[in-house]
Amino acid sequence: MCSGMASSWNQLLQRRNQLLVSVRNAEEARLVVNSGVAVLDVKDPARGALGRADESVWREILAVAGKQRVEPAVSVTSSDRATRVHSGLVTSLALGELLEVEPCAIPEGVDVLKVGLARCSGQWGAGQREGHEGWVRKWLQFREQTEALSQRSFHWMAVAYFDSAAQAPDLEEVKTFAIQQQLAGVLIDSYEKTGQTMTDVYSWEGLSACRDELVAAGMLLAIAGQIRVEMLPVLKKLEPHLLAVRSAVCELRDRNRSVSPEALEEFCAELSQPLDFVCQK
Repeated sequence: MCSGMASSWNQLLQRRNQLLVSVRNAEEARLVVNSGVAVLDVKDPARGALGRADESVWREILAVAGKQRVEPAVSVTSSDRATRVHSGLVTSLALGELLEVEPCAIPEGVDVLKVGLARCSGQWGAGQREGHEGWVRKWLQFREQTEALSQRSFHWMAVAYFDSAAQAPDLEEVKTFAIQQQLAGVLIDSYEKTGQTMTDVYSWEGLSACRDELVAAGMLLAIAGQIRVEMLPVLKKLEPHLLAVRSAVCELRDRNRSVSPEALEEFCAELSQPLDFVCQK
């Protein structure tokens, strides 16, 4: 891992309430990187919660991210030559659902990968143990093959869907797996975008305990799933490492529309407001 990426990853681990925005094309990427996000995520929202974009789209967006990540800087060497420094931007790719996609080579410039577990619950047998071992085995094979094709390793996020429509392993199972495998962290997300949020499903105490376990293991907590700007005063009190959004910064809050400069600005402004440490009821 290059020193710039190591530094950026350490920043993610050390800071809370940072922003991840998912984009679907280079135009959106240019808008988002200029807003100062911590993570630029690439997906095709028309293909699902973690819809895999075409490889050509990956490369176009990564070219935008690359210009942001490596910038001219004043040299501190005696020769006073121009040097190049890492800007701190981390990039991630959504790879689709584990049961629907095949491993592939990942382009240079990608730091973080995630693949969904929709329909993995009970896929390999009626028993809980058989089902767990089945999806774990397939996930580990998927990672191994992806990294072999790419000839390098990545930070991997385990994904826990909170809506029952996903028919996916629950948060406790996914979190335990992530800790055992020493993954980068856990993303809590929704599979179907119906308006249901994670606070409709999980207790505040349960979410806080999940965060604390991941932090103790040196891992990230990212939260997503129809986060809206008006939810930020409450969600920031959870202090996840990342709040991951798309619909909240799109026109008419529609994830299949374009990212809106005004919505993005409003979201960033609210996210930057100081925490009001009022006890969660």
